[in-house]
Amino acid sequence: MTQTPSRPAPRKRRKTVRRLVITFVVLLGLLVVADFGAAAMFEYQVSKRARDQFNLADDPSVKVGGFSFLAQAISGEYGHVMIDAKGVPVEDTLRDLEVHIELRDVQAPLGELVSGSLKEVKVREVEGQVKVKASDVNRAVAANKNAAIRSITNLTIDPVSEQDVATDPDDRTDAQQEAAERAAEAEIEDTTAGTRICATVDIGGDETELCAFGIISLVDAKMTFTPGRLELRNSVLGAGELPPVLDAAAKQALTFTLDPGELPFTVTPTAVTVDSGVLSVKGTASDVVLGGQ
Repeated sequence: MTQTPSRPAPRKRRKTVRRLVITFVVLLGLLVVADFGAAAMFEYQVSKRARDQFNLADDPSVKVGGFSFLAQAISGEYGHVMIDAKGVPVEDTLRDLEVHIELRDVQAPLGELVSGSLKEVKVREVEGQVKVKASDVNRAVAANKNAAIRSITNLTIDPVSEQDVATDPDDRTDAQQEAAERAAEAEIEDTTAGTRICATVDIGGDETELCAFGIISLVDAKMTFTPGRLELRNSVLGAGELPPVLDAAAKQALTFTLDPGELPFTVTPTAVTVDSGVLSVKGTASDVVLGGQ
């Protein structure tokens, strides 16, 4: 009877494939760890310099965009870096600002980064944004002393079109509404923006919810809100318009100017924006050196 020869080759191939897979997984894991480690080192270096430049009490958050940090680190060029700082105080009224910075085309040589000798970080383009929350706006508005308005609380902020500031949508014809919608779609970030600010207001001892539709304007790097028309909600005074004296007093009380301070990295403010609960100043700068003298 003829004996069938053994076949060890497939088993050896399986062992070889298993070793290759294990080696690949280990190398991949090492690369991921190295990628995270290098990114953490870079983010720390940038955060430390941003803290000094912002004059902050704590290090801001830094995040590097892109798929592989190591690939960017080897070239010494990083496409997109984001810096966020929260709870930034400016004088007494503005106590909780948020600063958001986007750096594009950042240069930081790998050798200097690893050795810790990195002195400066060159950035081709910077976009900066300072956000003022509703709580800070409420403090600024409450500082407006007015005999007719005893207190202003529960302030909220929402974006509206500049057309909605001028006229109530309910009072427009269909043609006027279509024109207003087209104009709203054409609006771009600029030095003015439509804003609706609502608050609980104490008028003569009676609380009412009052909404002011107005324009937030950027003038000399400061934000100024000027109410255009008022709207009463759940009012003890009933629906409709306020008496002229109270209307003038309410508009005066809800008029304010905010100075969020200088934007970081010599960014020049060029626009104001409104989001739910937040007023923002934005700007850009080119060829900035982070950490340079």
